Amino acid sequence: MIRSSLCLFIFLFLFSIPLMAQEISCNKDQLTIDTIAGPQSFTHLNLNNDRCQFQFAIVTDRTGGHRPGVFMDGVNKLNLLQPEFVMSVGDLIEGYTEDTLELERQWNEFEGFVDQLQMPFFYLPGNHDITNAVMESVYMKRFGHTYYHFIYKDVLFLCLNTEDQYRGSNKGTISDEQYKYIQQVLAANENVRWTLVFMHQPLWILEDTKRWNEVEQLLESRKHTVFVGHHHHYVKYERNNGKYFMLATTGGGSSLRSPKLGEFDHVVWVTMTDQGPILANLQLDGIWDENVVTEASQDFFKTVMQRNPVKISPLLVDEDRFTEGEVLIKVQNDENIPMQIDWKQSFSWSLKGSFDTPIMTIPPNSMDTLLLNIETRKSSALTTSIKPLPIKAIISYNDSEYPDIEMPFEYNIRPVKPASLIASKQEIVIDGNLDDWSNMAHVIDGLSEESLDVSFDLLYDEDYLYIAAKVQDDTLVVDTGEVAWRQDFIGFVVNGEPLASSVMRKGSGWYENSILFTIAPATNDLPSSIFYEDKLPEGTEYTCVANATSYILETAIPLSYIKERQGENWKSIRFNIIVQDRDGQEENWPRYYYEPNWRGKNNYIGSGLFFKDEKQ
Repeated sequence: MIRSSLCLFIFLFLFSIPLMAQEISCNKDQLTIDTIAGPQSFTHLNLNNDRCQFQFAIVTDRTGGHRPGVFMDGVNKLNLLQPEFVMSVGDLIEGYTEDTLELERQWNEFEGFVDQLQMPFFYLPGNHDITNAVMESVYMKRFGHTYYHFIYKDVLFLCLNTEDQYRGSNKGTISDEQYKYIQQVLAANENVRWTLVFMHQPLWILEDTKRWNEVEQLLESRKHTVFVGHHHHYVKYERNNGKYFMLATTGGGSSLRSPKLGEFDHVVWVTMTDQGPILANLQLDGIWDENVVTEASQDFFKTVMQRNPVKISPLLVDEDRFTEGEVLIKVQNDENIPMQIDWKQSFSWSLKGSFDTPIMTIPPNSMDTLLLNIETRKSSALTTSIKPLPIKAIISYNDSEYPDIEMPFEYNIRPVKPASLIASKQEIVIDGNLDDWSNMAHVIDGLSEESLDVSFDLLYDEDYLYIAAKVQDDTLVVDTGEVAWRQDFIGFVVNGEPLASSVMRKGSGWYENSILFTIAPATNDLPSSIFYEDKLPEGTEYTCVANATSYILETAIPLSYIKERQGENWKSIRFNIIVQDRDGQEENWPRYYYEPNWRGKNNYIGSGLFFKDEKQ
């Protein structure tokens, strides 16, 4: 790829014409106004109209689990705000495919959005936009360059490509070729009044980023500011004699817990002054300044959230019907200041509850408990039909440096009748043949399609936990040119921690405490496409094979995975299974779970529990 070509020079020269058409003068405009002796109807006449000052906006991640309609809402509001132009930090399409027709469809959709902007829009790639040579080719054909620069009112805009070696999420780089380009641009523009750097991944917190450290050395002596996206939450860093901003989302996947936790949809309004850029984070329903989350405040609430101060015991039942019960809740305060908790509950059609201590103050470095009493709204109900009771713990620390931070912890509570995990009575061979399984004891309920049926079972012996599943699917869509999650696939999650820890897992960090595995079935013509294979314990065996109308998964996970976490006298596991049915060309193909997705809002305490049956 020729970076310093004649075409690039012509592009930048032609683009500079509209940006530099007006002669720059930093003199103030004159104001004519009649004044009188005594009081005046204004504060002063020092107008804020420096001609070297300008405003532009930044949009951040749209994809990585995009939420339809949010980005277009941002486009509409930018047209109301009327910035001079709009910058981006990448992840504009979902991507992650080599299907050029699908890529063209996604880019056509996105360009349909930005075509409605009334001001220029500047593209920049993220890992969802470029992760392979095919995607880069499509990007280059449409937009000409994956990195470039321009100068406006004596400010250098340097737009970089952190995906220049196709390494994917959290593995961004600056290649040798791109570094030489950056060197040349910075050397040719030593005397600009400010340098603004835009890229997708926050390379300063990643490892093995190739030439990025040298780029920072080039920037260190300059007045500069860096803008990135990628992690879908906002943090301001002060480093390298500049400010570095990791932005939240403009429609990308987010829990949207609150701006004070860095999770919100926004556009960034930047006013460029001689003293540097001034930021206003314009939430789509509010406005926040650049200190909405600082590195220090992030460290504080991140520490609290990671400690997971709330522990809830599952409401275990033996019967098929439920009337009432108690849930024990433990709260641990590991900070050196008092913790305040306000307990709330939302409406459930099935249950109602009452806290014996709805407002708590927990002293520093101590633990307290409370009971949640639960009863059905009717005299009794089938356990399997009961809708969960949503509860929320709002935690704050009024004596801290951040008294305005309220951290919400949300949970769903319902009675749980655990499934039995039975010892195998014969040897299990991982061969895609279910003859050594007596039956598939469990099914995924509520399938909306008659064309899909999913049954599965779990067994164990002295050495392994076994998983088998059969998926009846009259239209099998398998293509190894796609990642596993863009075709028909089956997957599972296994958590082998002790019960108290296992039931609290919500899948944060992509199930960092659990085994997560997805696989598309192999056919006569194509091998299996696998995702998250690196999460399988060493010694795991698996196969997934298909015929015309069904496919079978078999897996053997070494029992040492569970024993290392619970000991030899282990009691339980937590399990979930997922099946995607890709029929047709549209996206958002349906996915079906045995229990609610642990990462979703419908997850409840104790979902998917299997207790070892020791009465066999």
